[in-house]
Amino acid sequence: MVNLAPYFRSYQFEHGLRMLETGYIAARDSLEEEIKRIEHDSAAYDLAVANGADLIAEYDEDGVRLWEQSQVYEAQITDVYSALFEVRKAFVIALYHFWEDSAAHWMALNGKQASHEDMELYCSREGYGPSPDLGAVRCLANHLKHGRNSRTDWLARLRSEYPSFLPPQQSKIFGFSEETLFKVAAVIFASGPTTAT
Repeated sequence: MVNLAPYFRSYQFEHGLRMLETGYIAARDSLEEEIKRIEHDSAAYDLAVANGADLIAEYDEDGVRLWEQSQVYEAQITDVYSALFEVRKAFVIALYHFWEDSAAHWMALNGKQASHEDMELYCSREGYGPSPDLGAVRCLANHLKHGRNSRTDWLARLRSEYPSFLPPQQSKIFGFSEETLFKVAAVIFASGPTTAT
């Protein structure tokens, strides 16, 4: 009789990753549509003002303009870009935790704890990779989840132990691109059973 267990394990792992990808793409597309809507409204407003319509604005008692509608549109777009970052952040954390939960299930831990290193070793013995960048994903997920509220400086560890995983930081505010999110997904995919293993 053919042992189908490895195929079910592969299917569950790949299916779970596809569902996370589907969720991310739906969230991203919705936010990108919101950006397009705001940009359209902003362009229509600018055109109307250029054609003689009154500015939508608020003034103080001395007649100094406090804000104008174009600034509101800019702030709304900035907010949506911030939301896009939060969505990417949530999905990096979800991807890493999906791998952890999957590895714990494969190891039949049943609620017992295992270290990241033990899970990596198990995956290696089973032929499930793992990707050499799995530790980088762990550092990134823990930084995103805990930030400065952790005893471990996960971002410093990520930059020192895996210097090429993230592109160089462009500003004082930490951020990462969709490309980095997809890199995380590829690392997780390479660290579990697939129909090819």
